Amino acid sequence: MKLSRLMSLLLIVGILKFSLAGLFMILKVESGFTEALAEEKTSSQTSCPPELFEGLKIERKKLEERRKEIELQEKRLKLLEKQIERRLTALLELENSLEEKLEKIRTIETERFKLLVKAYSEMRPSKAAGLLVNMDPEMAVRILSAMKSDQVARILAAMPPQKAASLAEALSGYAPKEF
Repeated sequence: MKLSRLMSLLLIVGILKFSLAGLFMILKVESGFTEALAEEKTSSQTSCPPELFEGLKIERKKLEERRKEIELQEKRLKLLEKQIERRLTALLELENSLEEKLEKIRTIETERFKLLVKAYSEMRPSKAAGLLVNMDPEMAVRILSAMKSDQVARILAAMPPQKAASLAEALSGYAPKEF
């Protein structure tokens, strides 16, 4: 979830950067246009009224200020982009580390479950039946499902009929009844 938020933020920063660069280019073109107008005015004072010349000077000043603001925002965006990239890299490393640890945990759980199934398989059917009857029905079904059918048959035969029937139903795919 954090990764998708960071990716979205990175996309937004990229779009803003692109938009600001475009605006910067427009302002440069306009600035060049106003500079050309100012040069034309100074070269031929008679062709441009003084009010228009002053207006153009004010507009040029505003455009220059806006250009400086855009440059500052671009610098800020570059810093933000670097921060986001660092955080994204850290998150990806953390995600990989967590995946590795989860895989180790799953492997350990699988090995432990196999060991438990092996232990119940090697018990006498009456002993295994007594333990499985007192166990959580879902876990008992998982254990019995991992055993060979002849072992399951002997264990179910050693259980009280009502409990054996409930576990047999659960083994067939139905929800186990309460013991």
